[in-house]
Amino acid sequence: MNKNTLFFLAFSFLFLTTTTVFAQKTKRKNLEAKRVSLKKEIRKIKMYLDNTKKKERSISNQVKDLSQKISTRSELISTISDEIHIISGEIEKNAQEIAILHDNLNLLKKDYTALIIKSHKSKSESNRLLFLLSSDSFYQGFQRFQYMKQYTQYRKNQGDSIQIKAMKLQVMNDSLAVMKITKHNLIDEKKHEQGIIESEKDKQEVLVKKYRKKKRRYISQIRRKQAEERKLTKKIENIIKGAIEKSGTKSKSFALSPKAQALAKKFTSNKGKLPWPVKNGLVTVRFGRQPDPMKSGVKIESSGVRIATNEGAVARAVFDGKVLAIQKNPQSGILSVLVQHGNYITVYANLESVSISKGDTVKTKETLGTIHTDRITGKTVLKFQIWKDVSKQDPTNWVYKL
Repeated sequence: MNKNTLFFLAFSFLFLTTTTVFAQKTKRKNLEAKRVSLKKEIRKIKMYLDNTKKKERSISNQVKDLSQKISTRSELISTISDEIHIISGEIEKNAQEIAILHDNLNLLKKDYTALIIKSHKSKSESNRLLFLLSSDSFYQGFQRFQYMKQYTQYRKNQGDSIQIKAMKLQVMNDSLAVMKITKHNLIDEKKHEQGIIESEKDKQEVLVKKYRKKKRRYISQIRRKQAEERKLTKKIENIIKGAIEKSGTKSKSFALSPKAQALAKKFTSNKGKLPWPVKNGLVTVRFGRQPDPMKSGVKIESSGVRIATNEGAVARAVFDGKVLAIQKNPQSGILSVLVQHGNYITVYANLESVSISKGDTVKTKETLGTIHTDRITGKTVLKFQIWKDVSKQDPTNWVYKL
């Protein structure tokens, strides 16, 4: 293979693969970041769901917790598989590039060897001097001198080029070795996670068999909890409707002062960037209708999100606003706080105590109250909602990486 053909192949290879390689590396970095994030979420599950202080743990709670673990771990395994696939592609492309570089280096060495042999034959100073003195004219002598100078520089450049390509080849070989180690580690990690998930699925199957014996009781619990959810949501909706009427409008939207309009606009501009209503936590129930992990065909309706956190944790305002209402459940004594941000309302439910009063102005991340810890399950869960006038919003769209 001659030098021109080799150069053409190398150029074509680099041209065709540069864009693809860049896109693959970007995707790999994103997958790596996702893998790290999922592993953090698994640690949160262990922290907030596994390690709760509990006297009794119902089958339904155990199955729900396992379902969340399995779902998160399955996503982690899928992410690892994608990452392995991309690394395999990078290894193959690196190997191809190394092969081309290796051929190029061998050709350069061959040319350089021939150059050195040729140079050695006319190396003596007497030969060089004779070559100059045998010139027919001063001009020819000058040209011969320039040729000798350029020839010497060409030799130097060839030598430098060989060194650079040899170094590049070494770097690429080292990079390939690192990639292979990374791939091997990811394969081991995937096997480890698959082993854990199989164990979790076995546990879940055992629990589901137990559940079938207490099916009626569980369905009754679902209906009761859903009724409590609807009751809480209805109370919140009525409070908001009452506040809308007091604002001086007969519509379903708040009549806002210029100051309140500005606050609402600022709240809207922070969509997707609001802080979490807890310092640390894990979302256990998301917004909207979703399948129940215990009963296929049964849907759970959620007006907001539920966030598990550590015992003694506090709820924090996600934005500047004014405390619209503090609601208390007459049976359990559990509290809910509603904070108004123009025509937006944020709700912080399942509080043990509050540190603010109705009408207070609150700032972003200001403590509103302590979240209730269930003395039976040992879980500390905040129920968080966002409303726009009388319309429920998905908090995931508003809070940063919820």
